[in-house]
Amino acid sequence: MEYLPVTVDKSHLITIGERLYSESIELIREVVNNAYDADATEVEIRMTDQMIEVKDNGTGMDRGGLKQYFNIGSTEKVNKARSPLFHRDLIGQFGIGKFASLSACECFEVNTQRGDFAAKVTFDKKEWEKEGGQWNLPLQVFPPDRDGGDGRGEAAPSGEEGTEEIPQGEEAHSQCRCSEDEVWGDRGLCLP
Repeated sequence: MEYLPVTVDKSHLITIGERLYSESIELIREVVNNAYDADATEVEIRMTDQMIEVKDNGTGMDRGGLKQYFNIGSTEKVNKARSPLFHRDLIGQFGIGKFASLSACECFEVNTQRGDFAAKVTFDKKEWEKEGGQWNLPLQVFPPDRDGGDGRGEAAPSGEEGTEEIPQGEEAHSQCRCSEDEVWGDRGLCLP
């Protein structure tokens, strides 16, 4: 008997993000849902003409958590239907909500810290499309911020020089930005 492989073109992830979510309020909802699932008690949303940034004080992710976060279609949230700290019913199920950011921006970043692990993962649409058949995202690991205090703090905006601070337990999901020649339109989408 002969078998045929089942494959998925990686450009489909971009299509999912661009077509499933038509307005930026939907991408914000998806990111806030992720914060809720991570047992966050505070969520901060900041918008400028070039960026949407969502920060929370959830449990954060270690390396394994980041791998799970970018595991599309995983049954993890179905098998573990409650959050670890507050035992909340989990909202996310399919692992595609994070790509809602792609309906409004070319690039999103996930900054996180859990215990001794702090990192940033960047999903850049243009870089993703250039990589051909590769399914890898750049991971930058940082020293943990031991002086985070109450867990609130600022991460340096993407593209700025200097050290990026990532406070304990804080996740900046979908720091989403328009390209340099675009601004946010009245529907929240990047426009030329």
